[in-house]
This record gives sequence, C-alpha cells and structure tokens, in this order.
Amino acid sequence: MMVKFKSQNGSSTVLISLLLVTLVVFAFLSITTSSSELRLSRRNADNNKTYYMLDSEGKRFLFDIKSIIKDALIISRDRPESFFDNLDILLGESIIRSMNSDDDVLSMTIERTIILEENSRRRFLEVRLLISQPNSESIINDIFSVTDWRL
Repeated sequence: MMVKFKSQNGSSTVLISLLLVTLVVFAFLSITTSSSELRLSRRNADNNKTYYMLDSEGKRFLFDIKSIIKDALIISRDRPESFFDNLDILLGESIIRSMNSDDDVLSMTIERTIILEENSRRRFLEVRLLISQPNSESIINDIFSVTDWRL
C-alpha cells in the first residue's frame, strides 16, 4: 500500500534550488564574457597605441626628409642638375637611398624601416619615398611622393 503525502513543501524548495543554480550559471557566464571582452579591449588598445606611435614616427621621418629636400631645392635653385648631389650631402650617412634612372630621368628612392618593440613584440613600419629630378620651378610636392607605407 502506498502512502500519499499531502504536503507540497518539497516542490517549492526544488524550484528555488533550480532558480539559484540557473542564476549562478548565468552570473558565471556573464563574468567570463566580461573578462574576455576586457582582454580583447586591452589588446585592441595596445594595437591602436602601437599603430599611432609608428604612424607618428613615420610622419616625423617624412617631415625631416621634406625639410632636407626643401634645403636642397633652395641650394640648387640656379642649377637643378646639382640637386641630387646637394641632397645626397644633406641626407648624410644614416639614410638608405638609391639612385634610379628611367629614360634619362633621374630619381632617388629613400627607404626606412621603423621598428617599435613593445611588450616583447616587434612591429614594423616600412616607408619608401621617391624623389624625382626637379626643374627650376619645382616645389617639394611636385618631386616628392610616398610609394610604400606598410605596417
């Protein structure tokens, strides 16, 4: 013979226990998701910081080269054929450059690799500039162009 219990106290305890377990599981999932999003946002912030630091260093390099080109243009205003000789002297030894000749038109290619080491990671910015032979009326933007800018 089976005995029936008339009390319903156990079912509410089971429902409350299931509700608490569900809340704990969702709280754990929420904390896990938040921590992974925090790690991702920090990594994105570091990448953005590195990108802008490399970009500003590259722009500083462009400014330095443009000021040297401006000085070389001023020096060789009367004799444009001596522009590359003057530019070569002004650039000094630390800048990598090569002379090109296409159809009797001289040009100079300047290359620079900027390295930023942060958090034991190296990031590179490769810059390649092309400087064409000026004439007596040339300005900097006529003869200067950026041919490669790669991160």
